[in-house]
Amino acid sequence: MSCLGVHFSIPADHGGPLWDGDDAARAFVAELEETWDTDYLQQTDKAWDPIHRCLTDGTFGWCPEAWPLNGAILGDDPLYTRDDYIIQHLTATEVVEVADALDPLTQEWFRARFLGLPGHGYQDATDEDAFDYTWYWFERMRAFFRKTADEGRAMLFTADQ
Repeated sequence: MSCLGVHFSIPADHGGPLWDGDDAARAFVAELEETWDTDYLQQTDKAWDPIHRCLTDGTFGWCPEAWPLNGAILGDDPLYTRDDYIIQHLTATEVVEVADALDPLTQEWFRARFLGLPGHGYQDATDEDAFDYTWYWFERMRAFFRKTADEGRAMLFTADQ
């Protein structure tokens, strides 16, 4: 699979079926993907994994002590329990918390975190191209969080595994 990450901005009161189990959550996401409304989605390509690691303790997984930065990718509410897909949800209030935490991060801070990551097959610690690629997607994701927060919307993060 391609392991591509996508954030979807959804109305705060939208998404009831998301909590009705794995099949309902996947169907909800499939409907979002069919419309592919570029005003309300932001791709992170394959950079979502190193972005998450930079914003947490460097590992893949939920890192509660890194809240709210860890919410940028793995959110606070996993809605899908199978191994082939990730669906995470943030409420509108949580989106504001995450956006406020992302806003002040500098390229220098992010670079130090990125270069400190152990190799995971997606980058070499000295690879400037890998950093540039990850920073490129991070900046777009951060702007999308701010837009979503300012509009009072909730957010979903999805990735195929």
